[in-house]
Amino acid sequence: MADEIQIEEMLEYIWILDENNDKADSTRMNDKFGKEPTDGYLKAMVEQKLINLRDSNITFTESGKERAKLIIRRHRIAERLLNDVLEMRGDEFERGACQFEHFVNEEIIASICTLLGHPSVCPHGNKIPQGECCLSAKKNLEPVISPLSIIKAGKTVKVVYISTKSHASLDRLSGIGVIPGLELTIHQKFPSMILQYGETQLALDNDIAKNVFVRIIQS
Repeated sequence: MADEIQIEEMLEYIWILDENNDKADSTRMNDKFGKEPTDGYLKAMVEQKLINLRDSNITFTESGKERAKLIIRRHRIAERLLNDVLEMRGDEFERGACQFEHFVNEEIIASICTLLGHPSVCPHGNKIPQGECCLSAKKNLEPVISPLSIIKAGKTVKVVYISTKSHASLDRLSGIGVIPGLELTIHQKFPSMILQYGETQLALDNDIAKNVFVRIIQS
């Protein structure tokens, strides 16, 4: 029986190639995983109806794409957990995420996703595929990480990540010192949000605050 972990690694790689609009073919797979093992795994993946292999070109079947999506989701949720909550970095961070993706079931992933506030991107900025928990309006667990815009006045928080594609917003936030790792206190919410860190106070628009994700460190 083919090594299922290796098959998952290869499905993940095919997904990433597709995501980056790169061509998935046997040559790329050979370069990544080695020719001899790749040939056997590709054959097994065809037999399991996970991929189509025509000439050297590789495409997902519907079941293969769904399985790859779940693997990617587990990996990127793991990255958010290790980065945002456990504050792991470097080789330990990458190794932990790779191990995590193969051994955690979807129920646990849904709980972690909810605790993290249903993040849309991983720490590298890559999209996290949504799960059923993201699509549901029900929140069974209180998120550990939430948008700054919904945090009550008087709370002290730590900026975990910023999720916006607006360069203007990123430039403004970095220009005033609001970057991951910053600890600040919400001085007031209305009529405008006033934040304080150290001796500095600043006002922040709600439209920008909703893209700043924070963790409460003092109630």
